[in-house]
Amino acid sequence: MKEYVLRGRGPNMMTVESLDELHDFLVANPESPVLIYGEGSAFSSGHDLDALHEHTPEEISRSTSDAMERLFYHRAPTVAAINGHAVAGGCMVAQACDVRLCSENPQIRFSLPGVALGITYPPKIERLLRYRLPAHTADRVLLEAAQHGPEAALRLGLIDEIVPDACASGRELIQRLAEHSPRAYFEAKRHLRYGQLDVTDAEVAHHAKLFAAQYAAGVSRRK
Repeated sequence: MKEYVLRGRGPNMMTVESLDELHDFLVANPESPVLIYGEGSAFSSGHDLDALHEHTPEEISRSTSDAMERLFYHRAPTVAAINGHAVAGGCMVAQACDVRLCSENPQIRFSLPGVALGITYPPKIERLLRYRLPAHTADRVLLEAAQHGPEAALRLGLIDEIVPDACASGRELIQRLAEHSPRAYFEAKRHLRYGQLDVTDAEVAHHAKLFAAQYAAGVSRRK
């Protein structure tokens, strides 16, 4: 079993480099069950907006899509131990895991604020969210782009369980999942998820054009 700790500036904000690091970690440990949690009192608040100007829109979309796809299709069990705020990219990481546990802390917030920020998620991310969220709540979560506490997140399908200590419970759970036959676990997961993140070239091209304009507007506002 491996543990991966989300780290970054402030509340573990993400960068292209940190997303590539997560991707490469999963590639290097394809057969290992993985527990993911955030350093300190946060899970992750998503992309570091102040660092976006250091990369092209293509690099940002590519790093996000590649990391989430690799996590979603990881052969072995994955558990998100949500020990603090899980916003934007942080919430995406949680949704890409097999099981999402949240610490019993009413101050924790979940959000997918893309619409509120004027940002469109990459097509593979939208496919991931469509797979993970119940059909009757996906529209609300994505279109309202609001913040939700743990109880609301549980009702909406953003998490699977609220526990006293997500990291402690996550370690116990990942050990139990690791006792299953690795081949049987992978095959069941593969059959459940096969093709779920498939997108067309036209969808990718449309998003690239759209996100480039959104990116330019966002960078301009932050100068």
